[in-house]
Amino acid sequence: MHLNVTIQHCKVGDRKAQKALFDLFSKSFLRLGFRYLNDRQYAEDACLEAFTLIFEGLKTFDYQSDAQTEAWMKRIVVNQSLKILRRNRSFLFQALEADNEVEATDIGIEDDMSGREILDLIISLPDGYRTVFNMYVVEGYSHTEIADILNITESTSRSQLFKAKMLLKKTLITKKVV
Repeated sequence: MHLNVTIQHCKVGDRKAQKALFDLFSKSFLRLGFRYLNDRQYAEDACLEAFTLIFEGLKTFDYQSDAQTEAWMKRIVVNQSLKILRRNRSFLFQALEADNEVEATDIGIEDDMSGREILDLIISLPDGYRTVFNMYVVEGYSHTEIADILNITESTSRSQLFKAKMLLKKTLITKKVV
């Protein structure tokens, strides 16, 4: 079944279509939640809460393309992950100097690193660094969007990203990957 057909069936509450949509995206959404939360149970909670919102939101959703639909659903998963992160952890960003805009440099991860190794590096970041890194690098949010969502300044977002990249680079140098 094509995604647009599945969406149409979900809109009218078709349980088989809802299960098909869940089966199609649950693994990738669980991984997405895990990148933010670093905890399987919290990631599962985020994923399930997101699907509840997705099924409710589909009633008024205007399908335009598969890519647009998937991006909309991913944004819901990210938002649910951030809510859980704020609710269940002391979501405090690392103390910052009041820096002006900081120019971030590339980390330079070698091609021979596995996806699991890269994910482990990202997961090892402190919550604030990891959240901004995921939102900016992985999900493609702008610093303005990150600032609005996390209720921080754009310069804090830039600084958190810079510090995340520097910490990743330091870890890679220590492991002699870079």
